[in-house]
Amino acid sequence: MVSIDNVYKTVLTILNKEKRGYITPREFNDYARQAQLEIFESYFSGVNRSLSNNSDYSDTKRNVEEKISFLENEATIATGSFTNASGATTSDYFAYPSDFYRLSVVSTTTGDQFIEEISNKKFLFVNKSPFTKPSITSPVYLTHENGLVIKPTGIPNVSVSYVRKPSEPQWVGGTANGQIIVNTSGVGFKNFELHPSEETELVAKILTFAGVTLRAPDLVQATAQKESQIIQSEQ
Repeated sequence: MVSIDNVYKTVLTILNKEKRGYITPREFNDYARQAQLEIFESYFSGVNRSLSNNSDYSDTKRNVEEKISFLENEATIATGSFTNASGATTSDYFAYPSDFYRLSVVSTTTGDQFIEEISNKKFLFVNKSPFTKPSITSPVYLTHENGLVIKPTGIPNVSVSYVRKPSEPQWVGGTANGQIIVNTSGVGFKNFELHPSEETELVAKILTFAGVTLRAPDLVQATAQKESQIIQSEQ
């Protein structure tokens, strides 16, 4: 977790020091949501392009996976049906949780049996043979329209391990005696749901967005360079 209040006040301090103006809480919250989303989505391309080495502390792939682990979750989902826009209904459908982002593992609710993914094309073939046809002891799943279709029919619920989307950050507060005061108990207040090491990059990204709004190209360039240095240091 990263304190949204720390990030906001750091951004304001830098903007004030550089005489770049002021961003309102509403503007900051818009920038904060976009910054968190960009950093979060970069984790997955980061895992794919990372090369491991012999040092635990400089192992980029491991570092990124640690950041992703902050958002790993488990849930039990139940069977139902899905009707698409054209009116076609799919049975044995299991909808993903509302905060779902990426699937990791599907298993029985007892956790003693993993359920294997299968493509639609392959399912058409294996389902024709009594020797390969999915069974209660050997079920399979297909991804379908923000959820899963699990075969054979008759499985009431399954357990899914997945990466969830981070909740939208929001700074809530006001001013008192000329000082900006956060209200952590205010309606909607939410810290960033990212690894603590991301605080500097959050500041850099938000300053970039603020620089664009404030028409300060040199500020945008400076923060973009800082952000690039942060990314390079993690590789």
